[in-house]
Amino acid sequence: MSKARPKARGIVSAAVSAAMLGSMLAGCAATAPEAENSELVFWGWNPAYEKVVDLWNSSHDQQVKFETTASGGDGGYTKMQAAVKAGNAPCLAQVGNESVPTLTVDGSLVDISEEIDQYRDGFPDSAWAAMGVGEGIYGVPVDIAPLALFYRADVYEKFGVTPATTWEQFAADSATVHAADPNVYLSSFAPAITYQIAGFVQQAGGTWYSSENDQWKVSMNGAETKDVAAYWQKMMDEDLTKVTDPETPEWFAAVQDGTIASYVAPVWWATVLEGAAAGSSGKWRVAPMPNIDDDTVSTGTAGGSATSVLTGCDDVQGAVDFANWMSTDDGALEILIEDAASFPAATNGTGLGSLSEPLEFYGGQKVYEVFAAAAPTINPNWQFGPANAETGSAYADAMKPVLDGTRTMVEGLDVAQASLVDALTTKGLSVTE
Repeated sequence: MSKARPKARGIVSAAVSAAMLGSMLAGCAATAPEAENSELVFWGWNPAYEKVVDLWNSSHDQQVKFETTASGGDGGYTKMQAAVKAGNAPCLAQVGNESVPTLTVDGSLVDISEEIDQYRDGFPDSAWAAMGVGEGIYGVPVDIAPLALFYRADVYEKFGVTPATTWEQFAADSATVHAADPNVYLSSFAPAITYQIAGFVQQAGGTWYSSENDQWKVSMNGAETKDVAAYWQKMMDEDLTKVTDPETPEWFAAVQDGTIASYVAPVWWATVLEGAAAGSSGKWRVAPMPNIDDDTVSTGTAGGSATSVLTGCDDVQGAVDFANWMSTDDGALEILIEDAASFPAATNGTGLGSLSEPLEFYGGQKVYEVFAAAAPTINPNWQFGPANAETGSAYADAMKPVLDGTRTMVEGLDVAQASLVDALTTKGLSVTE
């Protein structure tokens, strides 16, 4: 068995912790020690991982067997949790950054802070921050997803504006464009979609969670979040942004005809846009997202993933060695970039493969250079929480009345905060505000 790592237990549900300890002990009693360099099993859904594993196996004694699972949200995480409880989980698993705390508090992930010490260099602080719960580290960063401003160069040129460097200027430019042509909006916004505002709050230096003194501190209605909410409430009230859900067929039609002229989105969205808006090829560009002010450069994220070690793994160091290799080896990263459009978390990977090439859809711009420059500025204070589903539901439900004007976004944040605290307390977690 891997050695005990108690650092995060104070913020784990007491009931879940006791249940997990029982199943872990049962697994210990039933499982015979494995031989050194025994095969490590790896579950995930990234289409490039099998090829990466083949590359590792061709040059290492320690062999890895990759098994494809459904994505985490489509049952992959449920399968991992069930396997851990049954004592037959694989050593390695793909985990989205947003789900690392959720799987940690139910006892599914191993704290690898000791084994990863030798590999700390080469990743931005924000990548490690996404792996942390309490004092522990629960994954090796694979890819990150910094945000940037995707914009229609032809529309911007037509109305005489350039990509804003501050949100204040973005609002002013939005007014200029919409006054010149009421059919055109510089942006769109959906108040009840969690990931959109979460990235803005991260950029502003806020977070909805932190773990202090063996408790989860919840701050969905914190000062930075209220500032972001007030900004977009004003944009909606003054008809300076189109209020609509993004990435629907109607929305993509609007970005193709230029009536929605920009969108703040993560790096992986570069291929999404190219596929869904092919008719606007050559007209798009990418710029850094606007900032709070010109002197404070910061970036939010939406996405990213890790390779985590599941509870019950007999060779934690071997699992971490493979996971670090997959995240940093040039050959492995080339495969992840070319076959899965991953944007590496490791700083040595951001200029490899197609990430250094000009893209025709973006008028020949080397768009990934923008994201590479943004990566070191990602706010590392942002932390995902221990109940990803409840977080999204609390926020979305509280924001639905904003759409008919019966509640403001700032008012909705207080509702969401109360709902989220209740949900976490019900799960048996120790919570403070």
